[in-house]
Amino acid sequence: MPSPTPLRVLIGFSPRSASDDLLNSMAPALGAALGRPIQLELMPGELGVKAARALIAGPADGNTLLVATFGTHAINPNLRDDLGYDPLHDFEPICLATRAPLVLGTGLPLENLQALIESGLNQTLTYGSSGVGSAPYLAGLLFAKLTGVRLEHRAYPDTRELYVALEEGRLDLSFNNAATMLPKVREGALRALAVTTPQRSVALPGVPTLEEAGLSGYALNNWLGFVAAKGTSPATIAVLNRAIALALNAPDTQALLLENGIETVAGTPAQFARHLADELARWAWLSG
Repeated sequence: MPSPTPLRVLIGFSPRSASDDLLNSMAPALGAALGRPIQLELMPGELGVKAARALIAGPADGNTLLVATFGTHAINPNLRDDLGYDPLHDFEPICLATRAPLVLGTGLPLENLQALIESGLNQTLTYGSSGVGSAPYLAGLLFAKLTGVRLEHRAYPDTRELYVALEEGRLDLSFNNAATMLPKVREGALRALAVTTPQRSVALPGVPTLEEAGLSGYALNNWLGFVAAKGTSPATIAVLNRAIALALNAPDTQALLLENGIETVAGTPAQFARHLADELARWAWLSG
């Protein structure tokens, strides 16, 4: 009897990214739910754009999925006209998997958000992200837009280098995902000033939201989901949706998510389709 065809999952980011950590945690349970092996493929390039293009270039048979992100399906489509894909029409939504805060972290000797804002009104501060079009990049843009602080962006394709620069004082601040920021905060190497979500993170209960810290109107969720190529059958999408929900709620996956303050969503394909349309519209101001 032939072996089952592996399910390929394309991840458009580097090792130890939020997408990579999530998929490595849930792969065993996902494979068990589907009765087939899971083949994770890291395909970094252009903040997920390379992987998105690769997905739609292949067959719509449900044997290859993409980890869709805030960047691939909401930010970059509003920043670039050369993506080579339409975020709403070239994919079949399967499931919005998780939502999580970004953590505003710094190595500066500042006690709170207001001190950071005052500093940024008097001088230009540097902030780091994995690149233009990433969620941390957008978080910095929104912060500058709402506060009037002067920020200079610096790109670090390797997130490990970003954290070294923060710790050494060569970079003033970064909005970054909880999975990578939390260990630095817990060991005292960096200070967490706020989180970007409307509610506090269960992983950092003592850290205020940006709204609580005095910045009205700031709310940003960093989210991940799964999509297939356009034309994948509804029956296949339904099977994948059920399996992904089971894998997200498996004990190993839940342990990782809870440790890092990440919320499990595991919604329906229709809910994810509405989410994608809403997010694309919400950040349309970037294209202006």
